[in-house]
Amino acid sequence: MKKAILILGIILLVLLYYLGLFSKQDTLPLSSDFFSARTYTERESTLDLKEIGFIKKRASEPLPLTRKELEALYQTQLDRGVKNLPTVSLALLRKAKEARERGEIEKAQEWTTYAMKISPALSQPHVEMAKIYWKKNPFHLHQVFSEILKAQLKKFHDYPSLLRLTYHGLYLLSNAILMSFILFGIMILIKYLPLYFYDLRKNLTQELRSLLLNGLKVFVLFLPIFLRFDLLWSLFFWATLLWGYVPHREKKLIIFFLIVTTYFPFFLKSSSSFLNTPNSEILLEMNEANHGNWTRATEEKLRAWIRTQPNDSEVLFTLGLIAKKQGQYAQAEEYYRKAIEYQPRFSQAFSNLGNVYLAQKQIPSAISAYQQAIQIDPHKGAYYYNLSRAYSQETFLSGKIDRTFQKARELDPALIDFHSMVVDSPHMNRFVIDESLTTRTLWERCLHQFMGKEGFLYLLFKAWFEKVPSVIPFLAPILFLTFLIGFSRYARARRFLTRCPMCGSPTHRFYLETQKQEFVCFNCYRIFVQKEKLHPKIMEKKSLQAKAFQKEEQVTRTFLSYLFTGFGYLWRGQSFKGLLLLFLFFIFILRFLFWSGLIPDTRLQPQSSPLLATLWGGLFLVFYLLNVWDLRRQKPSFEMETEKD
Repeated sequence: MKKAILILGIILLVLLYYLGLFSKQDTLPLSSDFFSARTYTERESTLDLKEIGFIKKRASEPLPLTRKELEALYQTQLDRGVKNLPTVSLALLRKAKEARERGEIEKAQEWTTYAMKISPALSQPHVEMAKIYWKKNPFHLHQVFSEILKAQLKKFHDYPSLLRLTYHGLYLLSNAILMSFILFGIMILIKYLPLYFYDLRKNLTQELRSLLLNGLKVFVLFLPIFLRFDLLWSLFFWATLLWGYVPHREKKLIIFFLIVTTYFPFFLKSSSSFLNTPNSEILLEMNEANHGNWTRATEEKLRAWIRTQPNDSEVLFTLGLIAKKQGQYAQAEEYYRKAIEYQPRFSQAFSNLGNVYLAQKQIPSAISAYQQAIQIDPHKGAYYYNLSRAYSQETFLSGKIDRTFQKARELDPALIDFHSMVVDSPHMNRFVIDESLTTRTLWERCLHQFMGKEGFLYLLFKAWFEKVPSVIPFLAPILFLTFLIGFSRYARARRFLTRCPMCGSPTHRFYLETQKQEFVCFNCYRIFVQKEKLHPKIMEKKSLQAKAFQKEEQVTRTFLSYLFTGFGYLWRGQSFKGLLLLFLFFIFILRFLFWSGLIPDTRLQPQSSPLLATLWGGLFLVFYLLNVWDLRRQKPSFEMETEKD
């Protein structure tokens, strides 16, 4: 039990250090402010109601909440061509939450419904609606889960939400893997470092050569401390140093340890750095302009970007979209033309350019632009819908109107039905369908900018030549690979001690025990396998040693498995299963530690979700109880059958 407590203390100290609790500056890669990039959700997002011509009051005054006023606001939003007004929707959700808590369910449902209409891209209204359905009738679970599912799907269609979700997932998965390998490295040290010291003591003589060699071994052991390697590289260094003592199946994981330690911190650090670059910031601005309620600051940042990157067709397209919705048709036409010049197959730009021509009554030019958009992408219903609108301005008797409209409805019935319903307005923003940059387009651009012009393979290559945190700045993972190869070749040429799994004795002489398929020492083989009758004192001493060792091993792995699921398998030698269970265990722990995410959505005050918390808590409980059940049904690795004789 003392050994188990000692190991637990070492593990806790190492993990706490890894969490950065022992230093003023958090240690990478697990850091509380690792993802510190400002996103559009962290900027002030104010809605100037005077600007949209709806309320002639100060913007700081309370938002009107009557059905008539909300409907008027919704119609004005459609006239402006704005897809989402998150400030208004989140204000409605706060009111809906207060009404729900007071028991005014119908009022809460009405406000939540308008929050959905005003900001269809937001996931929060669906979460609130799920709570309302739960409040109305807890037994109608299909309605509750339907809204929760819609909320999750909305996150995948909203670029900022998807960005947060991706980085949050990457962070949790990477650190769960790294923490699992930290425990693997600690296990290697505790199990095989005693053999290293036993070898030192055994070979310690008065000969000068032996003294120098053993002194060098001690120096190499403390080399990571002298060179100030970080935790992961130190553990990998020591695991490689013990290569000769480690069984074959664990040697494979040491090689994988090198790959994990090379790539995961590198990609975490690169991802964090990318979040703070202008490239990442401009993507969020573009998303706000294409899918939200842009501000003057948004437009100014896009203009500033285009001054330094004049051939960025997607930013030009976004500026054209803003100009068109503000009625600045000449400027919008210029932006769209430039976007097409730099990207000739930009079908969305052709369609929107046609909308600008249509607004200026240039019907032939509009028809030509729509036809070019259809030629590039003949599967977009919006292009046919806009073309039918242009034909309707040319003549009311042409069959081309009906044919193009029916083609549009055939390709995208939901979109066409929606626009047919909201078109009850002479405003041009509602007369035709303006294309915008999709979440997929923004995400593809994000990945392309993250990987750079060289591509993903270059990043894989570059990671091996990154600096390792130490006092020697030129150290790189390639040197650790060389160290690993050199030690593996050295281990082949020299005979290393190994530990008997039955009694724990260091020995060179191992024999195969046929039933267990384990290698045991010479004396254990004779006594416990061959059942030889040796001297009673020898047999008694070996039996007591084996019994004490087996008991200590059983207590250690059982005790630690209750605290770190899977550690027992790791200790027992079932390394792959142990690492998998440890990985899942740390996924749960990190999920609970970073419940609100690494890049919190500050548009709305954090709301606890009892259903989601219950789901995660239930999954963890089932996972833990299955581990306990498996522990209780495990038998000792070896049984001392000689005591029955």
